[in-house]
Amino acid sequence: MAKKYFTWSFDDGLEQDKRIVDVLRKNGMGATFHLNSGLFGDKTYEGRIGNLGMTEAPAIRFDPRKHHLLRYVEHFRIPANEVVDVYRGFEIASHTVSHANLARCTEEERTREIADDVRALSSMFGQAVIGFAFPYGAGAKKSRPALEAAGVRYARLATSAGGAAGFRFPRDPLAMPLTCWHISKKTFATLQAFFDARAEDDDLFFLMFAHGYEFDFSTHHSNWTRFERICDAVASHDDIECCSIGEALARHGQI
Repeated sequence: MAKKYFTWSFDDGLEQDKRIVDVLRKNGMGATFHLNSGLFGDKTYEGRIGNLGMTEAPAIRFDPRKHHLLRYVEHFRIPANEVVDVYRGFEIASHTVSHANLARCTEEERTREIADDVRALSSMFGQAVIGFAFPYGAGAKKSRPALEAAGVRYARLATSAGGAAGFRFPRDPLAMPLTCWHISKKTFATLQAFFDARAEDDDLFFLMFAHGYEFDFSTHHSNWTRFERICDAVASHDDIECCSIGEALARHGQI
């Protein structure tokens, strides 16, 4: 019998994730967290335009009390001595060691950024790290050999499948599109379409993407109340299995 799966995908390993996991646990929801093993404890501020984070400013040189052209929120990464407890029970996936733009890296750099991150996270969390998310959504084609060599089974892009393909499982797990970024104006309409869809001939899949710092923007389309509304809405549907990306792909027989 065909099934419907929903998962959250969060990047960067931020302090906001502590609040996120509390909401997820309350709703019995799974998620995948994509971490950078070389940046634990790093502190920057994220400047936004609208609902998009546009630039990072190192905390050591940034004064949040001063006037700035952009509006900034904290982009503080969880320290290494806390991450295992924070993410206990959730899938951990790679996001490169240093949040590198893989499209601009050499082949050697791509191999190192991916393999070293997978190795470090697998050791730290005691789980096989088989998932990946491309920083800036870049470098998918160039990175395939390095991903395969590191044992990565799926890799998430930063673009949406959209249209009729929106609820389908990815044809190529190493170039997996989103279903929706939570800041989209169409988020709730897309969710309703997923709620109404019938999984008759094949499994259906909804991958929701976010950065934790975006909920601190407190804009109409990016805030904590909206995040909780999404979770409440999904959790209220008994026909939807809420799990990690890896679990959904495994149950569908793709990895």
